[in-house]
Amino acid sequence: MNNLYRKHFLVLFIAVLVLTIQPLTLMAHGKATGIVKQRMELMKKIEKQMRSISIMEKGKLPYDATRISQHAEMIRRSSSKIPALFPEGSLHKPTEALPVIWEQWDQFLDETNLLEQEAAELQALATEGDKQAVLEQFNKLEKSCSRCHEIFRLED
Repeated sequence: MNNLYRKHFLVLFIAVLVLTIQPLTLMAHGKATGIVKQRMELMKKIEKQMRSISIMEKGKLPYDATRISQHAEMIRRSSSKIPALFPEGSLHKPTEALPVIWEQWDQFLDETNLLEQEAAELQALATEGDKQAVLEQFNKLEKSCSRCHEIFRLED
């Protein structure tokens, strides 16, 4: 009974957290328009998938290889769209993109390709069922996201 209570509390806590944070996110992106809004929405979509996997990785929700595979597929498909959402000079507010993206375009493309590859590898591993390999690959995927943000995104 105590374990059941914890699970229900965790689900309720996550729901309240999402409902609390989502309006703040929408306010931040509310002033975005055009291509900047599109890429911010795509990045939030990727972030949501990453967060869902992270919750399982941390043991806050049960490990579910099928869901991880689905999240990885969404990240893989989304990552292939990233370069098209960064036309040169699209720096109008409230973007967090830095001009270095266009100064180092080839590196930016390499980073987005790596993100796509890491997500594809995560998806493949999740279908094979090796939990440890999946969690190690997820860490690689996280590092890929972080590296790109460190180079090409304004710090929060």
